[in-house]
Amino acid sequence: MPKHILIAEDDRIILLALSDGLSGAGYRVTAAPNGEIAWKSIQNEMPDLILLDISMPIMNGLTLARKVRGISDVPILFLTAYSDEEQVESAVSMGSYGYLVKPLEVHQIIPSVELALAKCNEIRMLRTTESQLQMAMQNSRDISVAIGILRERHGITEEEAFDAMRRHARSQRIKMDSIASGIIGGSLSLHQFDHK
Repeated sequence: MPKHILIAEDDRIILLALSDGLSGAGYRVTAAPNGEIAWKSIQNEMPDLILLDISMPIMNGLTLARKVRGISDVPILFLTAYSDEEQVESAVSMGSYGYLVKPLEVHQIIPSVELALAKCNEIRMLRTTESQLQMAMQNSRDISVAIGILRERHGITEEEAFDAMRRHARSQRIKMDSIASGIIGGSLSLHQFDHK
């Protein structure tokens, strides 16, 4: 499925050129002539990437970017007719993936588009991995605590406690971390394992 790019640009010639060029390069493109129309489009469907003119009437690019950042980490590339240091700093502070100075041609911006999409995908994968690692660490801590509780309560070895938890998890077809949570919460004991 082609990546969806939203272009918000008030210069109709630039908007048409970018839309046609990116569509021709295989992207699905939504074109918006101002920030307000772009915001409505974003609320209906979040694109994979936003190309956003900084200076637009009705709602400028920085205002729109702030609104987008309130709901998503979608990559944003800013379009500007001049290199205004203050605006560039504002764009960067909102997590912009870069800015492109107009006039520009599609073949010049495709590498920036591809890089922004790849960088965003990499960041999302890292966040997923980090979340999975945190969960695994928490589960491991819970299992260790549960083993300690069983050892203390029943005077058994660590291996015996682990084996009892594993047997119960298999017989009940539930995960070890659920068994651990039950032991820590007091809803499960070793005696219940033996009777099930």
